[in-house]
Amino acid sequence: MITTKESFRDYKAEAEAWITLATGEYYPDILSDACRLYEPVLLEFERLLKAAHSSTFFFTSIMEIQNQWMRTQLCRIFKKYVSPQIPVEMLKRKSDVAKICTQFGNAFRNIVEVQQKFESRSMPDEVLCAVL
Repeated sequence: MITTKESFRDYKAEAEAWITLATGEYYPDILSDACRLYEPVLLEFERLLKAAHSSTFFFTSIMEIQNQWMRTQLCRIFKKYVSPQIPVEMLKRKSDVAKICTQFGNAFRNIVEVQQKFESRSMPDEVLCAVL
């Protein structure tokens, strides 16, 4: 039996049967759970931020975190506060720390400004938790 390659167009009439929808909670119903999930991440971010003397040092300290899930979440927040231009894929590789600092370090937001911006937000920051 010979089979032919089909395209999406072949399924257009019944497309809704082939689309996988992610189910989840409604906003803002999920907000309290998001805050509980991300509060430890925000506290770790705050701890590392307070100890940082530069944005580059801050980034390298985040990348030294052993727990991969925690490191990934910290990188997501770092991207929001310090360097939105870093590609997400680069942030996933610990081996790219030096490369990221070389390519993007000059554009990192000043650490004092990051500290001030972070401190101006509530803990936990509901808006950031919702975004994450």
